[in-house]
Amino acid sequence: MRVLLAGYGTRGDVQPLVALGRHLREAGHEVAIGASPVFATWVAAHGLDFHAIGGDIQVFLRRHAGLLTRRRPLAMRRLLEEARAEMDLAFEQTGTAAEGADLVVSGVHTAAASVAEALGVPHRTLLFCPQLIPSAQHPPMGVPWLTLPRPCNRALWWAGERAFGAVLRDALDRHRRALGLAPIGSIVGHLLTDRPIVASDPELGGLPEDAPPSIRQTGSLALAADGPLEPALERFLAAGEPPVGIGFGSMPDDDPERTTSMLVQALAATGRRGVLLSGWAGLGGRALPASVFATRSAPHAPLFARLALAVHHGGAGTTAAAARAGVPQLVVPHAADQYYWGHQVHRRGLGSRPIPRPALTAARLARAIAAVRSSDGVVANARATADALARRDGVAALAGLLEGVVAEPRAARAAA
Repeated sequence: MRVLLAGYGTRGDVQPLVALGRHLREAGHEVAIGASPVFATWVAAHGLDFHAIGGDIQVFLRRHAGLLTRRRPLAMRRLLEEARAEMDLAFEQTGTAAEGADLVVSGVHTAAASVAEALGVPHRTLLFCPQLIPSAQHPPMGVPWLTLPRPCNRALWWAGERAFGAVLRDALDRHRRALGLAPIGSIVGHLLTDRPIVASDPELGGLPEDAPPSIRQTGSLALAADGPLEPALERFLAAGEPPVGIGFGSMPDDDPERTTSMLVQALAATGRRGVLLSGWAGLGGRALPASVFATRSAPHAPLFARLALAVHHGGAGTTAAAARAGVPQLVVPHAADQYYWGHQVHRRGLGSRPIPRPALTAARLARAIAAVRSSDGVVANARATADALARRDGVAALAGLLEGVVAEPRAARAAA
């Protein structure tokens, strides 16, 4: 079969598709990845065809760095309006990328479901976080309060439907009319579709009790053999006790030097060595003490296995990678589903209470690092969770499910 895997977002949204794409290619299928052009070289290095869909996500996030480090009103509406402005490009490029496909698989994507419907091929939406499923058990993604009463959560989902619809519905229906398709009903329902697949681990976050039975959960999508550590980092790790790893992935920072100083102060206050993962925030771009090593990025699996603690932004992939490594976690959520994962890490005894990025200080971070490192229960829970995750292959489970999706209409046509 020929499959288009379309992702919109940061590396955390694209890397799971690369893991799935590699598996499907090895099973004999033709696979193309559609994503922001910043990932073209990296995707090609994994032997997968690439189609640019959307603009430069790194430039987009840098432009809005202040929205992620400081809570500002109307931030979500501004981001939605930019998504609407890019919709023309998304429909055009997704339509080109999907030509000849037998199946379109996407994250939450404005164009993918409509393009697949117009082509008459199956489509499935992948969700990397259960919080994307409308439920009375949790608020919509991006709401930082995860313990609200059920009526409040329902009210927030109602408000989210109206807000998303007010910004996106007219543009989306205009594109659907051009494809000969009917207008949408619920905007959230359209973006999620009626049979989404949740690619996350139930040990970290299961489906809500009121989720429709059509929703499947397969497990997280880990990219196998994501490379060795650089020699200099290997030498640093071997030279002392396991360090604290700190990195915020694709999250930008409007003052990386100040943030770096804050992190170094926190490490010094706890007497711990540290590894700073620069990421898209640009951390570590200054003189550092010998007890702190900075690198732009490092493969999570071999690094996390050598850490005493992983301090991170709470992306779905990073949270799952830390859980697979059995390392305690401290989440510093910036936006989106990161609040959910920070809550789940604490709730399931895998780390301390999350520190939202606007509230992060050296003193608060130092106290949290000390608290996690002194908790035998957290260490034991992290190891037990890693043992459970080692018994699941989310990539293989999802690949088998998608093969079945394509086989169903083929079997129906053969029987007709």
